[in-house]
Amino acid sequence: MNTVKVGDKFEDKSYHLIQKAIENDEFGISKTSARVFKKKGYYSQRREKEIIFDLSIEIWPPNAHRFSLLFLIECKSSNSKKVPVDDVEEFWSKIDQVAGKNVKGVMISDNSFQKGGLNFAKNTGMMLIEVNKENKHEIILHRTEKEDEKKNENDLIYKEFISFIRNVFGLNQIKGLKKLSSNYIEKEALNILRKYNKIKKSIDIDEFIIFLNEEYDISFDFTRSIESVNGKKIAGYYNVSKKEILIDCSIVNTEKFPFVLGHELGHFFLHSNLKINQEVYNDFEDSKYNFESDKYLLTNEKNWIEWQANKFAISLFLPRELFFIQFVGFRTRIGISKPQYIYLDKQKINQEDYYKTIDYLSDYFGISKTSVKYRIEDLNLIKYAEPQNNWRTILRKVVYE
Repeated sequence: MNTVKVGDKFEDKSYHLIQKAIENDEFGISKTSARVFKKKGYYSQRREKEIIFDLSIEIWPPNAHRFSLLFLIECKSSNSKKVPVDDVEEFWSKIDQVAGKNVKGVMISDNSFQKGGLNFAKNTGMMLIEVNKENKHEIILHRTEKEDEKKNENDLIYKEFISFIRNVFGLNQIKGLKKLSSNYIEKEALNILRKYNKIKKSIDIDEFIIFLNEEYDISFDFTRSIESVNGKKIAGYYNVSKKEILIDCSIVNTEKFPFVLGHELGHFFLHSNLKINQEVYNDFEDSKYNFESDKYLLTNEKNWIEWQANKFAISLFLPRELFFIQFVGFRTRIGISKPQYIYLDKQKINQEDYYKTIDYLSDYFGISKTSVKYRIEDLNLIKYAEPQNNWRTILRKVVYE
């Protein structure tokens, strides 16, 4: 089959998938408002004639005389090489000639894009979709520092469209992902700790890294300053193909280091067999903490992956049995009559008891106070005064933000 016929076949397939999804009300916008076209022209003043686009989707409000949003789509099929940056730039040039503020460009390919094309699309606001037969990316599962993001209405609508398109082409699925339970993750961490030191004491970082390298053939690099992804600073990442964990040099020898290391080890032990499109993974929203439901919102597959890695980190560096022994032992030594839990209310003595316990455990395990607070909550070792009022919310806010 020649190149033109291959391209036409891929274009037809894309059109029918999108059309069917809209007909099935999978867009979240009424099918009477979303109109799909193939080979429709849009006027260019520079050419003084219409430019024909492979596919287009127009969003029409009720009783409107003109569409309010326009998505212009180009389909590129190639079995031999990556889509070159020139093709991405040429498509953007066509969009620019017909674009208004509510026009977005989407390029869909059954192959991957050159790095230059990915960068160009990111900087011009275009969306690239890779409908790969197999994953062809270097997979990097990373932990970022959280930042607040404010989005306007158009951004939210565009994000909904992105999710729709990815669902149409099956890109929101991460192959091989299992929704592991807390108990399963705890057991996986315990198996590693038994090999390491039989869970007799807290982890010695330098000793543990040597053990991991020898036992599991993981390589480590803590010497670099790591770049940002999607505007967020990366604390560390695990490169699946190289079996390598990198942590930003600014975090080494800080109280954050054990948790970040544990998080990346969670990716190694739990997620090495996943099949992920890296660009899609990066664009998933991070999990948000819901104070009313008292839990993280696991609304997409990245949320599940990151929650599992976080749980693994806590289970590894704060193993349940050893943590409880140290928790009760310390509180017994300082004269607490009921050392098996913390009683927290507005009394200063009980608050001081809480912070002394946090300080001791953070020092013993060599990990941040935030991680210790999380573990105490995770193991239900706090009893709140009645009524609880805002105590849980205040404490949670300190822990999670």
